[in-house]
Amino acid sequence: MVKKWIFPLLIGVCLINTSMAQENPILLFPKGAPGETIKLIEKADTDGGKTGGESVLRITNVSEPTITIYHAPDEVASGAAMIVCPGGGYNILAYDLEGDEVCEWLNNLGITAVLLKYRVPRREGLEKHEAPLQDVQRAIGYVRANAENLNIDPKRIGVMGFSAGGHLAATASTQYIDAETRPDFSILVYPVISS
Repeated sequence: MVKKWIFPLLIGVCLINTSMAQENPILLFPKGAPGETIKLIEKADTDGGKTGGESVLRITNVSEPTITIYHAPDEVASGAAMIVCPGGGYNILAYDLEGDEVCEWLNNLGITAVLLKYRVPRREGLEKHEAPLQDVQRAIGYVRANAENLNIDPKRIGVMGFSAGGHLAATASTQYIDAETRPDFSILVYPVISS
């Protein structure tokens, strides 16, 4: 259920949860992500304090990026899709607060949400956003290539990010490879704007 304190200025009230998340995440690079030679053991915890009185699920050591699709209910589906990039300083992902809760909210608005679990922490010898940028570009390309099966318009695929995820969304919106990996719109929520 989306919590009232998450988006008070955007929605004002808590909406009824009608999200339909897929059961199994989709591996973005089935043969291994570019440059990944060691499979990290993912860690998830809620020990990093509270936000708005709630614990936050923090995930790190992601070496196999995935997407989880939250289908908008048929009765409200608009045909739009949004790739959601949680924040966390490129070290962790605030996976529920800036991830699945946001996806549920988007579903209530008729938007199919795609939660991106991108590679963290930062990779030694690379710009902090280099590996995550490959992940978000792959996610956009995947959603666009599968638009018909996902019941979305391939010309209405956006990217939304929070904090470092906002930096990632901005970078994906300005440093795309081609039309297949270019988002059609972007929403940056308290983005990191310097790198």
